[in-house]
Amino acid sequence: MTQGSGERAEAYCVLDADEREYLVGVIGAGPGFDTILEIVAGEEFREFLPPMQLAGLVGLPADDPRRRGALLSGAPVYPDCRALFAAHPAINLVVELRSGVSRREILDAMPPGASLIDNTASFFLCALSNAVSVGAHCRMRLDHQKLLLEAIVDEVQEDIALLSAAGTVVDLNRNILHRLGLPKEILVGQPCSVLRSGPDDPPFCDPDDPACPFRLALSTGKKAERLHTAVSADGKLRYYRTYTYPIADASGKIGHVVVFRRDITDRTMGEISARQAERIETVGRLSSYLAHEIRNPLFAASGFARRLSLMDGLPESAKEKAGIVLEELTRMEALLKQFLEFARPVGAVVGQADVERVAREAVQTVGLEAETRRVGLSLDIPPGLPAVTLDPALLKQCLVNLLRNAVEDLPHGGLVSVAADRDGQRVRLRVADSGRGATREHLENMFSPFYKGDHCEYGLGLAMVKKVVDDFGGAVEAAGQPGGGCVITLFLPPVLAGPEDKG
Repeated sequence: MTQGSGERAEAYCVLDADEREYLVGVIGAGPGFDTILEIVAGEEFREFLPPMQLAGLVGLPADDPRRRGALLSGAPVYPDCRALFAAHPAINLVVELRSGVSRREILDAMPPGASLIDNTASFFLCALSNAVSVGAHCRMRLDHQKLLLEAIVDEVQEDIALLSAAGTVVDLNRNILHRLGLPKEILVGQPCSVLRSGPDDPPFCDPDDPACPFRLALSTGKKAERLHTAVSADGKLRYYRTYTYPIADASGKIGHVVVFRRDITDRTMGEISARQAERIETVGRLSSYLAHEIRNPLFAASGFARRLSLMDGLPESAKEKAGIVLEELTRMEALLKQFLEFARPVGAVVGQADVERVAREAVQTVGLEAETRRVGLSLDIPPGLPAVTLDPALLKQCLVNLLRNAVEDLPHGGLVSVAADRDGQRVRLRVADSGRGATREHLENMFSPFYKGDHCEYGLGLAMVKKVVDDFGGAVEAAGQPGGGCVITLFLPPVLAGPEDKG
């Protein structure tokens, strides 16, 4: 077919413009007979050939077992080609397979408009059959490999996405679909920003960020990775690691990037907790050593300063200085007491604590300090909570530390609440404040002893809480609150019922 002037002529192979059905007559049972029957009757060839139906056969011996085969079901056998054509004048395709009948005889007997494929040309139909069989086998293997790969990718619990060089979604695994709650059809073709669950969710690609692993993989042609930290919608600190792998085409041009994003929060928090425990242990040993080394000279100096401040005839300026020394020594004694409490092993202290009673006592202890700072304290603990496996004095000390830390975080007043409930098999005790909230830095270092950061400084109070709760088989968790403020949760093991407690 020739197109307009100046355009390239293009040829098209068309089987039949009206896609008519071919009525086939087979003459002879020579080489290729079985293949020709499969081509005529097989559905797998409909993709490549027009519809065909077997009208009848000539030259198949009466004792040939193929007469009873499925491919010849209902197809009559005739003594010669003239009988075949007489019975089926609508035959429009004849295949001759070394029948012993001359081509001239067949051509003379064929219905008008019918086409002849002799035994030589039938070789190409046999070659087509082989090609289709090989193609079907390859397609089956490819389908198997595709299903296997999809199953592996979908079972991986990380986010996996295939992005184009332009940053649009080409494909993604089931983990992303489950997290977003959207079908794949909606996400494919969209910019990669749609793969985020919220503003705090690390992006898969960020064209405006030069350190984005997606951009690095495109520009360098090498694997890139990055650690992300984010505060989730429930205020908890999450850690993600993103890996990107560039995919080049046959010409070497990078057309796609595979992005893996893994939530490594549990592993990272475990490592942080282990580091904090190591620091706490080191500080505990150091505290014990310093406390014993400093206690005697400190007590002696305090006694001398107290007597000096009370001496008659001492000038007022000297008494004032002695008073300052006494105040500082008293402050050092309080710090020394805190060191001793921190260094004291607590795991061997056995006890059972009533959460409601201990929480009420802790609130009363901090009540005056909170009132002075214009901070309100609330208590919400339902009846019927089981006792927890923790010494009551230690639990009260932990709550007092948490309450004082929360009150100090509210220099302009606010509200601190204490609440408790059941969390599966554990008792959950929460202390929340309405302060300025917790940043990622605060959440990560809150339980590290003597940590000092922007707008925050932690001594031994929160580290002591973690040490006590961990030693008794519980857990401590810090999170920010959506409306601002911070909440620290203690997960405490309940007291198991003994034989005398069972009915």
